[in-house]
Amino acid sequence: MYSWIPPASLITVVQEYEGFEEVYQMEIILKPYDGTSEKTMLRSISAFFRVHHSQVDEAQARKDLASWTKEDHELYDIIGDGTPVGFVHLNWRGATVCWIEDIFVEESMRRQGIASKAIGLVEEVLQKRGVEGICMDVVPDNIPALRLYHRLGYDRLSIVTVRKDMQPFATERREQIGGMDFRVKQFND
Repeated sequence: MYSWIPPASLITVVQEYEGFEEVYQMEIILKPYDGTSEKTMLRSISAFFRVHHSQVDEAQARKDLASWTKEDHELYDIIGDGTPVGFVHLNWRGATVCWIEDIFVEESMRRQGIASKAIGLVEEVLQKRGVEGICMDVVPDNIPALRLYHRLGYDRLSIVTVRKDMQPFATERREQIGGMDFRVKQFND
């Protein structure tokens, strides 16, 4: 399967508690998923899909976990100071292009630089492997994620997924690509 453990990276975390501010360094590492964190991973997979407006029960999370650990996939726990705080799921589509299929950071740990550092660690190792490109799919209404990825250098459109809905939906906004107008779906929470 895969046998690399990328180097650790430190981030500075600032947390506020009742008017007090705590600043500390957190070590971030990616640990290849080995099954020891299964319960946490299943909970994280379900939480990941809730963020994407889907309800996933434990049985479906188990199916996703089984799929994400098959050949051409790599799954990593994001570890912050020794505790799982999220995951990164990679998918190889050819010998030189890798997709960061999914990245998830626990809600209480977001906006602290963990996802940025985890992506940086993935990039570091994939570059050593000779990867020519790293791709990500992002739902268009996930503006915070799009801003993060753009800030990290993911600024080239590669593949655009188009969809024809068979049921009506609310349009949040319209975007133009190549002079064509596309609707961006509005999700109901």
